[in-house]
Amino acid sequence: MSKRKTDNMQNISRIDQPSKNTFGWFVRIRRDGNKVSKFFSDGKHGGRDAALKEAQEFRDSNLDQWQKFAKNHDRAMHLGKESNIGYPGISYCVKSKSRNGEEYQEHVFQVSYSPEKGVHKNKSFYIPKANTKRDFKRNYSEKLEEAIKFRDQQMLKIYGARYVNFKKKAEDMEE
Repeated sequence: MSKRKTDNMQNISRIDQPSKNTFGWFVRIRRDGNKVSKFFSDGKHGGRDAALKEAQEFRDSNLDQWQKFAKNHDRAMHLGKESNIGYPGISYCVKSKSRNGEEYQEHVFQVSYSPEKGVHKNKSFYIPKANTKRDFKRNYSEKLEEAIKFRDQQMLKIYGARYVNFKKKAEDMEE
């Protein structure tokens, strides 16, 4: 088990309820949408101090497991707000432009992400012009797929397996 630089009581609280004859330590850990909790009774674990020690070991073991697969484990996973197309971090916009005195519109997917704390980046995916609605829908779908793939790659670089788990949960909820 690794030595951890945490508050000795982080994720642990004391529960004393004489009316229910309940005395012990309660461990609650929540990371990336996962919850782990367990109660360590003074009576079952050899007293108050022994129960606390077991609760701390349980907490540390769970946090160690999480840190092994989590990239940037000390950074909260921020996905961005759901946008106008229903996908966090990707928005659709129409920009009015002028070239040689001629007005035209550009249709763009704007992808945003934050590779490190305090740094924000954007990438644009321009949707090619089309002569028919059918062609525009095809171009729109292709560029949206590119934008989603790019954002997923960036998020995977930033958060590693944590993002994979998030995506899997999100997909499972849609089904």
